[in-house]
Amino acid sequence: MKSTFRFKNLFWQMTLVFILASIQITSCQTPKDQASAIPENINKILKASCLGCHGSDGRLLALAKLNLSKWAEFTADEKANKAAGICYEMTEGKMPPKSTRKSNPEMIPSAEQIKLVCNWAESLKPKAEGK
Repeated sequence: MKSTFRFKNLFWQMTLVFILASIQITSCQTPKDQASAIPENINKILKASCLGCHGSDGRLLALAKLNLSKWAEFTADEKANKAAGICYEMTEGKMPPKSTRKSNPEMIPSAEQIKLVCNWAESLKPKAEGK
């Protein structure tokens, strides 16, 4: 009888420790995850125009240049540089490539979508110190 009581007591103590640890881990990760996440409106544009080649199931050459499925692994500076590159490529009409544009015109981002991507890229640039 005593061993059953001890087992149940230990079980509930361990459950409580696990729950508290999970809450602590989650609360520690949330700000970082939110800061590193691509905003939903930008993600929607990237899904429509970029992830076919630059996502986890993308083409090898495209993934070598930019793999958006690894976004969370990039440093803040890498994210800012990659986002600026996305803005540049879209603004110049280089991405999606001409061959893709011809066969999949729905992948071409609108001027408004490009503006949103570029504003997002600008927001990722490190802030100048002392201002």
